[in-house]
Amino acid sequence: MNFNEKVVLISGATGGMGEELAKQLSKEGCKLALFARREEKLRELSDKIKTISNKTECIHMKCDVKKREDVKQVVEFTRNKFGKIDVAILTAGVLVPNPIETFDSSIIIDSMETNFFSNIYFIENLLPIMKSQKSGIIAVTSTLPDKRGVPGWGAYGASKAAVSWLMESLRTEAKRKYNISFITIKPGSVLTPMIKSYHRHGAITAEKAAETIIKGIKKEKKIIQFPFYQVLPTRFADLLPPIIYDSGIAEQQRGDGYPVVEEK
Repeated sequence: MNFNEKVVLISGATGGMGEELAKQLSKEGCKLALFARREEKLRELSDKIKTISNKTECIHMKCDVKKREDVKQVVEFTRNKFGKIDVAILTAGVLVPNPIETFDSSIIIDSMETNFFSNIYFIENLLPIMKSQKSGIIAVTSTLPDKRGVPGWGAYGASKAAVSWLMESLRTEAKRKYNISFITIKPGSVLTPMIKSYHRHGAITAEKAAETIIKGIKKEKKIIQFPFYQVLPTRFADLLPPIIYDSGIAEQQRGDGYPVVEEK
């Protein structure tokens, strides 16, 4: 797949990977539609992209992905401006610890709304457009450890595992019936503002992550998972029986920098 002249929608465009994706795709000759909650940051990014490539047409609009109506509006805004949407890369997300000592259902609800339901709203509005085009790519960000629970990260893990399950269920049918590709992006540790307090060995830069995602979309991979040196240990851990996983490997997955909390 060639990005030249393609219309690319990016959610979470002012975040680490989303911003890098926008900058790098501006060199690919595509038309960009960028959405995030921070309107001023969106304007700055749009201006920056114009300095990178004066051939790139870039539109933007404020969007709270937790609001179904906001998502509907930005998808319609993109289609009305460009007449089509070829690729949607959905990167908006939150990472909030949910330690057992202070277990809080509101954290889980917010994580599900931002990390999972927001993608449902986008898919709901993108599918009719891509069905009519008989083509399209929807790439959604999950996480590399999406099969085993990680202590303290239940809210994040559950929301991202739900993404992986949803994408898996849509992928085959969408391609066969409508020529629409569903791609699951599964990053391990990426150096973005979202994880600045949590240190993981082998973390890569957002720039490198964006390069990997773009290459994967060009090849229309079904699953894009990285970095390689975290993929193998994670997938190995997936195969371990619970008695071994619970004995210490699960705690290792938590990562350095996890907050120390007192009992509620």
